[in-house]
Amino acid sequence: MRTIVVPPSKTFKDAALKASISIFIFIVVYIALFFLALGLTAVLSMLGISIMALKVSIWTILLGAGIISIGILVLIFLVKFVFSKNKTNLDGYTEITRNDQPQLFALIDEIVMQVGTSFPKKVYLTADVNASVFYDSNFLSMFLPIKKNLQIGIGLMNSMTQDELKAVLAHEFGHFSQKSMKIGSYVYYANQVIHNLLFQNDSFGSLIDKWANLHWIISLGVRVAIYIIIGIQKILQFFYKLINLNYLKLSREMEFHADAIAAHVAGSDALANALLRIDLSNTAYYTVLNYYERNISKAQITNNIYPQQSWVMKSISEANEVPIFQELPQVTLEKFDKINQSKLVVEDQWATHPSMNERVQHLHKLNIQQQQVHRDLAIHLLQNPQDILQHQTAQLFALVQYDKATELVSYEQFVDNLQEEKTHNSYAPEYKGYFDWRHPAPLEESLKNAKIEPESLFSAAIFNKLEAITILNNDINKLHQLTASTELPDFIEYDNKRVAKSEINKLLEDLQKALETGTKTLFEHEQKVSVLSFQRATAQGHGEQYETALSLLTETKHLHEQNYELVQKIYIALQFTHVNTPFEEITQQFEDFIPIEKELKSALQHLLEVGRWQSYWEEEDRASCQTFLDGTFVYFSNPEYDTKALNILFTAIQIFEKMEWKVFFEEKRSFLQEQLVYLKEPLN
Repeated sequence: MRTIVVPPSKTFKDAALKASISIFIFIVVYIALFFLALGLTAVLSMLGISIMALKVSIWTILLGAGIISIGILVLIFLVKFVFSKNKTNLDGYTEITRNDQPQLFALIDEIVMQVGTSFPKKVYLTADVNASVFYDSNFLSMFLPIKKNLQIGIGLMNSMTQDELKAVLAHEFGHFSQKSMKIGSYVYYANQVIHNLLFQNDSFGSLIDKWANLHWIISLGVRVAIYIIIGIQKILQFFYKLINLNYLKLSREMEFHADAIAAHVAGSDALANALLRIDLSNTAYYTVLNYYERNISKAQITNNIYPQQSWVMKSISEANEVPIFQELPQVTLEKFDKINQSKLVVEDQWATHPSMNERVQHLHKLNIQQQQVHRDLAIHLLQNPQDILQHQTAQLFALVQYDKATELVSYEQFVDNLQEEKTHNSYAPEYKGYFDWRHPAPLEESLKNAKIEPESLFSAAIFNKLEAITILNNDINKLHQLTASTELPDFIEYDNKRVAKSEINKLLEDLQKALETGTKTLFEHEQKVSVLSFQRATAQGHGEQYETALSLLTETKHLHEQNYELVQKIYIALQFTHVNTPFEEITQQFEDFIPIEKELKSALQHLLEVGRWQSYWEEEDRASCQTFLDGTFVYFSNPEYDTKALNILFTAIQIFEKMEWKVFFEEKRSFLQEQLVYLKEPLN
């Protein structure tokens, strides 16, 4: 089996050249700094020794030592990265051998031979949806060949075919195989060196503190050294940005190059399918974990999370009309974009990976065809797979401390429980998600007798308009964030069209107008829904009840909007409690918070008092809120926070945030459920 050689693209070569030049300039500057520090150390050492020799006393020794320490500390600072080590935490990693897993090792043999790299030093299984090649690194690893380790996530193998897993692993090994890729490791390490000098200074800081604490004269020398080091760091900050920016550009090109290698090994389609499914698989995996996290108090566990991951993945696919073939969702680029709900593409100069669109389009352009012969799940490569799946699951639950005996949840129970949760936490499914983020419209007196055609409601055109409005909302928010940033990109892409920097504000205006027009259309549709429902309720003798329920919901919606704004105001006002803040400023901030606290108490009291909302409250939450309402708290007495008072405040805020949403959600869900009686025809 021949080794695949993929020549680098022109953009890869350009990025590698720019990265290499930035590294070369940094090396020259670093060497100059190093020799200057060496010269400074030599001069100061001679001066310090001379002072000590003038007259031997405790003062001359201390003064000489303080002067000598200036140069030595600067020199230590400049070479400390040599002793830095990067060690991978192997908690949750299970090492496997060729004897344990011959089929999986045979697949890896095939990949490393085709890619042209060495077999991993060790192979590990983990629980998650991931695959990576890693190694423990230090300064010498920049020059010495180091064997890499391979990590494969069971969650990944549970959602890939064997051919797709082969493509993913070939991509990972591709980063270390071709000569053209080796420049990436040098750029990465140069970047790490500067990062170490700028940010990883804990142990060096401890050394300085210990030395400075010996005597005040020595501390003067330490202070001078710190000023010199700060000056050096300012120089390094420039190079950190330069190298980091060039490294990130190169990193994106390296991803394209590794994708091309993987496509030659397993085919463009295998890698594209795997990439498009990974996000869905990861979402399903964490949906399962989040379920058990929510039920820690019930001590619920399972012996195998992976069938549950598969069920969630298929459930999400069905909800988004993603076809399933041989147990696996077939996510297309169109479906991926639809789920993301955006037409905006901004080239992020700080991104280490290209966007999913870019990667998949690149693979389709390569169009390397390889026969997909191993369509079985990758999990079937494992010997005794059930034992391994249960072992990885047990490792996950071993991280949790339970207060009582655990309860084993079967696959069937998990499915039932999750479906029950979904039903409880969603509006009537008959609306097909229309009212998830839209609301019933108030009933206008002038429209009560309007003629409404039932078949015009909830049509495909209305749902398409709803989707367009959702995308517009998302993209307008993204563009607002973009225009608020200090550095705008030279161009962006919107709806597959290039938009120059100077035209971004015009695009934003056009999208805002389209949003206003589309929102008006949806509101008119919602008015028709309310009118038709009212007319049919009236025909059944329930018109007055319907109108009253709709008015109450409209009031609750306005209250929800006010409460949401209040929650945002509260969190902004209390941001200072999460950062180091001068005492005087803390006192002033809490004085400014007094009127906001009064607003919170008033809004919370209202939620507690309205009769129809009483059933939504849990007694524990009610008691916590009452403690807050009944108390008068001083949250800060110089120089300390009152931790107990702050806990009462933040608990009340969290409960208020939860309950104001629950009140609106439950009232809206109840109304929508009752309204269904009058909308069976248009919804069908």
